[in-house]
Amino acid sequence: MNKRLAAALAAATATAALVTVGTATSASANTSTYADEYFGTPKSGTGGLILRTVSGAPTNSGISEGTRFEFLGRCVRTGGVDLIKVHQTEPGGWGPSYTGYVRRAFANVPPNMPC
Repeated sequence: MNKRLAAALAAATATAALVTVGTATSASANTSTYADEYFGTPKSGTGGLILRTVSGAPTNSGISEGTRFEFLGRCVRTGGVDLIKVHQTEPGGWGPSYTGYVRRAFANVPPNMPC
């Protein structure tokens, strides 16, 4: 098993083991902000996650599959799609930005994560 795959497996295992309950404060009908800290990775088979703007528009940046990111405590529902604000915490991806919104459906985050 190569080092990158081993690191991705370790990150996924750590993410799955993370059980934290967040406290929500509603900022608006479509936006929620949370204080608790969560980590995740792009789901296997996605090839990575495209970073998006708060309106859901794709940017020229993304996070590679298996690369860990931190949830920054903000959820947005845009056009019927749930987006979570994240910051990439390790190398692996493309483009100039390491912070943005990603589709929650393609992110490997704890199922109990509020949003």
